[in-house]
Amino acid sequence: MNRKTTRAFEPPVFVFWARFACAVGLAAIASCSDPMPPDATRVTKKIELDFEENCPADSTWLPNTPPLRMFVPPPHPDTECPFYRGAYQNFLIAAQPLANGDPALVQYPTLDDAFVSATPHFTRNTGGLTHVPGGPAGTGRAWLGAIRQAGERQILIDRDHHTLYYGLHMNQAFVDFIQANNLETVDGIMSVDKNLSFPAGLVEFKTAWKDVDPQDFPNGVVPPPGNAYPGDPGDYSNYITTMAWIPHLHQDPNTMIVEEDPDNPVLRKMALVAIHCVYTLPGHPEFVWGSVQHVNTQAIDPGVMTFAGVRVMGAPDSQPDGIGPGGMAALPEDTDPQNGSVSAAASSRDFLLYAHDTPENVADQQGVYTNAELNFDEATQSFPGQSTPVYRMFPGSKSNDLAPDGAVFSLNSNIGALFDQAQGLDPHDKRMNYRLVAAVWLDKPAFFGLGQDGQGASFQNDSSSPLVIDPGGYPGVSEGTFCGVPLDGTHTSGDSPNASGANNTVPGCETRADLLRPAPDGTVINPGQLFQDHDPDLGGTDSPFSILGGEDRLSSAAMETFTQNGQFNNCFTCHNTKPITANGTSQDLAPNAAPLIPFAANINVSHLFSEFILREQEEAAALAAAPASGN
Repeated sequence: MNRKTTRAFEPPVFVFWARFACAVGLAAIASCSDPMPPDATRVTKKIELDFEENCPADSTWLPNTPPLRMFVPPPHPDTECPFYRGAYQNFLIAAQPLANGDPALVQYPTLDDAFVSATPHFTRNTGGLTHVPGGPAGTGRAWLGAIRQAGERQILIDRDHHTLYYGLHMNQAFVDFIQANNLETVDGIMSVDKNLSFPAGLVEFKTAWKDVDPQDFPNGVVPPPGNAYPGDPGDYSNYITTMAWIPHLHQDPNTMIVEEDPDNPVLRKMALVAIHCVYTLPGHPEFVWGSVQHVNTQAIDPGVMTFAGVRVMGAPDSQPDGIGPGGMAALPEDTDPQNGSVSAAASSRDFLLYAHDTPENVADQQGVYTNAELNFDEATQSFPGQSTPVYRMFPGSKSNDLAPDGAVFSLNSNIGALFDQAQGLDPHDKRMNYRLVAAVWLDKPAFFGLGQDGQGASFQNDSSSPLVIDPGGYPGVSEGTFCGVPLDGTHTSGDSPNASGANNTVPGCETRADLLRPAPDGTVINPGQLFQDHDPDLGGTDSPFSILGGEDRLSSAAMETFTQNGQFNNCFTCHNTKPITANGTSQDLAPNAAPLIPFAANINVSHLFSEFILREQEEAAALAAAPASGN
């Protein structure tokens, strides 16, 4: 049955299993190798309550962050800490300040660097001193690009009536992979071996930036970020910022579509609001999808305090986390996935992307403004009087629980301690003001591929999951008949009566075989029902039947604002091996959308390829239309 999961919020009783042994002392076991070498000064912080599992930050991360070591982290029920640590470490690497204060990310390759376009253009992040509307030749090339979000290609408008700007970036290893497999052209992508998978060591980033340039605001004064909590800064001095060339926006007088012109860009000061850190590890070609956002480090995270009873500094200041009035909250109904019937406000405070007392059924809503309704002012590159308020619909980014994962808030607390104790930080370094939201990956990557029919797979905890279709099958896949990691030669499973912290990392864990045995009253667990009902005890990504690890309702509220629920569950709803459309979604989610990659392929899990093809199509169409328009 469908039900709304409402919970009383009491400090939890934490169970001190040896489930986090891989993170603290099992370096000798290859599958448990920690992502950093042993470090006696690894930073951990004891706060008001002990953590369910301690996820440490490493002192070697600062001031100059080393590359992420390649390792094979164990699946459930062992600690998820290595996946979260890798996401944040990749953020630290990309956000490392250069001599001029810019993050290292500004030098990372983009689509312009990795692919060969049929339309020659300038080097990215360059431009002239002025924009020439309708000019016959470009003046440079924008560094940031799309203003529309994947899904239905909506525009997010902040409280200051500006759209956010999004960027796609990658490390050099990703470029090397593209070139080694002849994927730098549209023809090369269309000829790809559909079974080609990504190797370990690739990283891509999706970024969300806010325009904070004085010339785009009345009287040249940029409003402060907000007053969500005491201690919020009065300016953007604690954000990562850069002067970037961004596309000039123009509203077509006939279609009323707001168009981007990346070849006649404008120079603006931009502030980093959020970033996806997406990376591969050995055995994980599907990518680990991590999300990081700016926070107020002077305030307690209300979500962690409310739902887990733990004080962690670093309150999200872009959007509220849907705690609701009186500190109560509920997960969305299956029959009302966008909370369209919820008139309560998500918060009484202001945030960067949310105005106080905005009802939930007004925020995060698709189709707030049609193209014709957009009130665009080209002179200020803004939408006067308009905004699209944002809140996080799933406070813990989980389908079956309101509380964030213990490893996530443990890591975030330890990151705060790491920066407090760090020596020799660059004065330009603003990385301490960003924290991990969550991450999602395939806990059982054996299922990564094109699916049984070869038409692509979606990787969700629903009726399409192989472990729901055949609950008793795949006994050799993690948690089938064995759980935990053995610590000695007895090869003891964690569900064995003889299991202890000395012979298995997770004594007391359960396998799918354990759960499928009939109860004394004869009842048998239905895995599909666990996920359909969002069972708080057996559902979600901690279930032995889950093919996902981490957070199964993960989204960046700044980047996937309008796809936090409904038919969009998490990153893998769009980032899978199915065909891809011009909306940046799988073909089955938008059957009427124009196809970009019309076939299933393992590389479809990354949308760098489809975004390049989309850009090529749009630029070809613009060139074809130019003579008719008189330009």
